[in-house]
Amino acid sequence: MSSRTLKFARYRGVLNGDSCILINISNSLDTLMKEKIFVAALCCSGSVFAQSSVTLYGLIDAGVTYTNNVATPIGHGSEIQLLSGSSQGNRWGMTGVEDLGGGLKAIFTLENGFNIGTGALGQGGLLFGRQAFVGLDGNWGTLTIGRQYDFIGSVFPAYAIASNTPAGLLAFSLPAYAAGAYSLDNRIWGDDVNNSVKYRSASMAGFSLGAMYGFGNVAGSIGTNSSSNFILNYDNGTFSTSLAYMSIHNATGTANSSEFAGGTAYNLGKVRIFALVTDVQLSSGTKARASTYEGGIAYLVEPSVSLGGGYQFQRRNNGLGSANQVVLSADYFLSKRTDVYVVGALAHDHGFGAQTQAALGAPSSTDVQTAIRTGIRHKF
Repeated sequence: MSSRTLKFARYRGVLNGDSCILINISNSLDTLMKEKIFVAALCCSGSVFAQSSVTLYGLIDAGVTYTNNVATPIGHGSEIQLLSGSSQGNRWGMTGVEDLGGGLKAIFTLENGFNIGTGALGQGGLLFGRQAFVGLDGNWGTLTIGRQYDFIGSVFPAYAIASNTPAGLLAFSLPAYAAGAYSLDNRIWGDDVNNSVKYRSASMAGFSLGAMYGFGNVAGSIGTNSSSNFILNYDNGTFSTSLAYMSIHNATGTANSSEFAGGTAYNLGKVRIFALVTDVQLSSGTKARASTYEGGIAYLVEPSVSLGGGYQFQRRNNGLGSANQVVLSADYFLSKRTDVYVVGALAHDHGFGAQTQAALGAPSSTDVQTAIRTGIRHKF
């Protein structure tokens, strides 16, 4: 090859999803230029698809939580914990999109949960326990298949104190029925549905609707462990509202559950006002039922400071009385991706030992409990 020059030319065009690479063996500049022009034309021809993209993202939340009146074998005492993912669950994930042409796109999301304090996987050790789905998105709407949040878990946090402020699990405990062992969980904090098919329509004059079905995958029975979910939304940018219904077979092993949810929010300059109502009932036994109401406000005092808070009330049947909770928060943004916050919650439960923090907290030895959390959150 003494009289020839080996040339490698990489082109940015994409042919069938792969970069075009040319190995040119030429004797003259004229021949090399012709080959380059040929490949460039090939890469830009009608058979070429638009480039795909994959985005890596994540969130890390850590802080210290003080809780009083925690029940112990000999009475009660206060507890101070370094806790991970209280404001928002820690996560690392990737989402991808491929333009298939004609307004149609292939999409996917794989999302992992983890504990920053121990490094352990979340969601029972699942690799992609938070989300794992693939689907299509087009002018007709979005269709996805896999492990994914139902509509109540994906849409209704927009109307909850826990998500409009950094309160997180300190404001999810009461509506998730933590003190009652989550048997009447209203799913606002984002439960996943395995083996599910989910469709959401495109927006039409602000309106959209959706339907979702979770397969039970039980031989000989279509209904066992299955679920169905429907939603109607309206959003014009300033005002939004949603109505949803969720039915779960064998929600507690012996009973089915049904849930109705309604939420609304209004943005007025620096102020966001929001409210949420859920009603969850079991089909058998004592037909336990819990209706939860909450409302709150978030105020952006200045670009770097936000104050928020709200009130929650829950009514139950079977003589379990009611419960209520007050939540207050202050959030300081060090940048667009990093903030530090303080949250305080006071819970009063007439039916159980109060539990101010879902999942990571412990019940009180009395019907009252207070928790205060300070933490830092970073998004990437």
